[in-house]
Amino acid sequence: MPKRTHKWKKLPSSVSLPHRAFVLKLRELREVSDRTQAEIAQDVYLAATSLSNHLNGGRIPETEHVEKLYKILRDEAAATSRAMPCSLPLLLELRAKTLVKHCGCCPVGSPGATVADSDAQPTAAGPPAPKHVRRRPRRPRRPRVRLSPRHRGIPRAPAQAEVPVPLREGDRHLNTPADAAWPEIRTLAESLSAGRSRDADIMMWSAATTLSARDVQIFVAQCRAAGLGKAADQVITNAARRDAQAVLNIASALHTSEQYADAGLLLAAAAQGEQA
Repeated sequence: MPKRTHKWKKLPSSVSLPHRAFVLKLRELREVSDRTQAEIAQDVYLAATSLSNHLNGGRIPETEHVEKLYKILRDEAAATSRAMPCSLPLLLELRAKTLVKHCGCCPVGSPGATVADSDAQPTAAGPPAPKHVRRRPRRPRRPRVRLSPRHRGIPRAPAQAEVPVPLREGDRHLNTPADAAWPEIRTLAESLSAGRSRDADIMMWSAATTLSARDVQIFVAQCRAAGLGKAADQVITNAARRDAQAVLNIASALHTSEQYADAGLLLAAAAQGEQA
């Protein structure tokens, strides 16, 4: 029997990168079964709408439901000789990262937090707890990014000479909003500096393959501003693997923001992928 494929909804832009990585892995896991989601949800003791909500970036499922879902789909995969897309420990690790909170004002799934925040419970009446004083971290060394073999073969566009450009219609403004300094960029830099290449790869792949064209442009621009040039190149290389229309939309966003070298790198990577 041929394997059934599903058409998934696009995840909302409000879903954090760790949550996106977890949902994408859940979707890969669900593809193992040819049964309907209602039938699978019944075995997991979930409503069909609840399972659909988990698979579309809504509420994060409980650990027991994740374990039950994995066991059921693993048994089905063994019966049909299909390979599982991941292990249960990896799936639970991705789920744990979605529950990390940065601070009281950030939503669940915000990068750069401690796991202890997700388990915090209200305390009984009494004197307020002392505020935690954050020490300024030492300036990290410049992170090293591993480039895929495909990226090494893509020539960079030659740098253009800087030519004075006359102002048009008053003062010119940057096309990338000043308030677009996403916390994901800091988390990416910390992961690279700490040698957590696996976490960094997940973040770069998720940003390149799930974000909108405008958000990919902002992510790349913020990487460049933070000194993560190689990480920006890797995101662009990953984005080149998307469908042709998505690649054109991202290239247009980069060109509109005057990131001409990045737009050229994206199109060159996409062309190389078509020839491969």
